[in-house]
Amino acid sequence: MPKDLGLFSSKQLVKKLRFLPFALVGIAVFTLNVNPDTNPYLQIYITLLEAKVGVVLVYFLTKKLGNIGKDKQSI
Repeated sequence: MPKDLGLFSSKQLVKKLRFLPFALVGIAVFTLNVNPDTNPYLQIYITLLEAKVGVVLVYFLTKKLGNIGKDKQSI
């Protein structure tokens, strides 16, 4: 497996990790909303708040992944 990673360029690695920010935000939202005993109005409020924060997190994580690829190309 480590030999295979050496063959990947930074662009290929960034393309493979493009889904990672969405998965991380989705897992966080699921774990916070999994409790069935929570008031439905509170669950809706939390979901809307998570959606707003999730969009910002995905933006910054995607931007950071893009910068990693650009930094490795310039070296």
